[in-house]
Amino acid sequence: MAIFRKKISLRWSDLDPNYHLRHSSYHYLADQHRIEILDQLGVTLQVMKEQHFGPIIFREECVFVKEIRFADEIEIDVRLSETNAEFSKWSVVHQFIDKEGLIRATLTIEGSWIDTQLRKLATPVPQVAIDALNRIPRT
Repeated sequence: MAIFRKKISLRWSDLDPNYHLRHSSYHYLADQHRIEILDQLGVTLQVMKEQHFGPIIFREECVFVKEIRFADEIEIDVRLSETNAEFSKWSVVHQFIDKEGLIRATLTIEGSWIDTQLRKLATPVPQVAIDALNRIPRT
């Protein structure tokens, strides 16, 4: 079963000089969780290598609501917010949620799939990618 929400473990290197989660760490943590989800849904690194495709990001935006400190218990929740009809473009929302259920930050990405040989957008989108996106909960 795929995990669309997971508890994150913060590292010392995730913090900035103000002792809270540095802005780039939100992006790195979300990236890692997305790849873990794709892997669980059958879009493994090996599958992407064999079928010559991978995810690319066109746009990222993070809205910070309340700082996250090292000792905070935080989970990342992932939802698919939209796709086009061919699943060649998609948008994913990550919410960083504390143990009280409060959203500390929302990170939204807009992406697509690239053909890693042609270095162009992948068309048609591999079926394994379509199947994976269809299994991610929607906003």
